[in-house]
Amino acid sequence: MTQAQLKLLITDTDPRVLQLLESMLVKYTYEVTTENDVLRILSLLRSQRYDFVLLDVTIPYLNAPEIIDSIMAANINTAIVSASDIIHYDSAIETVRRGAFELLVKPYDIKLLPTLIDHAIRDSVEQSQQENYSIQGRLSSDIYQFMIENSQDIQYLLDQNNHFVFINKRVETLLGYRRADLIGRHYSALVCEDDLADLELRFHHAGRSYFSSRSVELRFNYKKHNAGSRYFDVKLMRLPDEGSATRLDPAVDQKAPLAAAAVFAVAHDITARKKVEQAVHQKASYDYLTGLPNKFLFYDRLNLAIAQARRDGSIFAVMFLDLDGFKNVNDGYGHAAGDKALLAVSSRLRECLREGDTLARIGGDEFIFLLPRVKNKWEAAIIAKKITTVVNKPFSIDDNRYQLSVSVGIALYPEDGITSESLIHGADQAMYQIKHGEKNGYQFYSA
Repeated sequence: MTQAQLKLLITDTDPRVLQLLESMLVKYTYEVTTENDVLRILSLLRSQRYDFVLLDVTIPYLNAPEIIDSIMAANINTAIVSASDIIHYDSAIETVRRGAFELLVKPYDIKLLPTLIDHAIRDSVEQSQQENYSIQGRLSSDIYQFMIENSQDIQYLLDQNNHFVFINKRVETLLGYRRADLIGRHYSALVCEDDLADLELRFHHAGRSYFSSRSVELRFNYKKHNAGSRYFDVKLMRLPDEGSATRLDPAVDQKAPLAAAAVFAVAHDITARKKVEQAVHQKASYDYLTGLPNKFLFYDRLNLAIAQARRDGSIFAVMFLDLDGFKNVNDGYGHAAGDKALLAVSSRLRECLREGDTLARIGGDEFIFLLPRVKNKWEAAIIAKKITTVVNKPFSIDDNRYQLSVSVGIALYPEDGITSESLIHGADQAMYQIKHGEKNGYQFYSA
């Protein structure tokens, strides 16, 4: 298929973005259709066949995961890339799990899109070829060997005991192993230790029936120690029992006993995609400046603490912190100095954390602590005193000397509330009592 024949469907909520994308992509001789209306998008997908679809998850009423399921179920060879902002994080990640080649985080650099389109279409074509190709010897061994060796995926064979009997040269490029390093060794030599327990459990419970074109996400280790790992989507297929060597003869120069081959696997590198997922998760759950959990992650952990306390009857504390004097730094010396002051305070507050505690920044100069399993209010008071002490210490930024203080409000579960909202409200009210009084201290909530 020539590039002039490739049909693209590009979607986005912003008509201006669609106009820019269309004007750029037509220069590559693609046949481009742009749309931002959900009903017209669905109509186009039903009536037309596209080689590539850019699916904007943020379009109102667009069920992107369901669309991808429909495309996959119809066995349509369409490459899909999804685009999303932070707010639609869960839906965006689900599109990748359902089969989208990549996830773009808006706003993205549109100049990178032509290269991404090319890679996605190539991957889609290759995946289709792999799925449609019979591994029962329809092609000559020379042609099949060429296809295997030049695949962008790691492809390998395992025997009945899950030892490597063949692996293509892609493992050298991606992970640094020589093939001879792995032949005859158990697959666990390649798989990240943290993933082994789950994989072994799958094998144990599913037995032979597990190997029916099922996929599993695994991390494969680099050969170099301490170099980390890469993420792969691994598709496992059990071979028929008889004649394995004649069915699959991918490398005549390898001396491995191919007749013992029992499982054929294709490992597709998804490291780039995982990095995007992790970056989106980081943005969605952590404060951009301090790296502390944000209010969304804090609420998740608070709700977990409530559930645990209900089960075991334990007590825990929520502390609401507001810095005293921060406005003078921010207004007097600028936002850059204010940011540095927040970083310095965050570092000091981390010193007060015990194992299992959570410290979050919820906006401006406000922080919040979750202290699971305090024995009583006096233990919470000791920690609050430590917080006021460390914040009170002077510090220097750009040769300027500063000193801040902090007002701390404390609410206890279940005495002051049994829901996340009531506990945070109680701690906030207690903080305002000390804030509008003496400042630089702590106060327990009193209804």
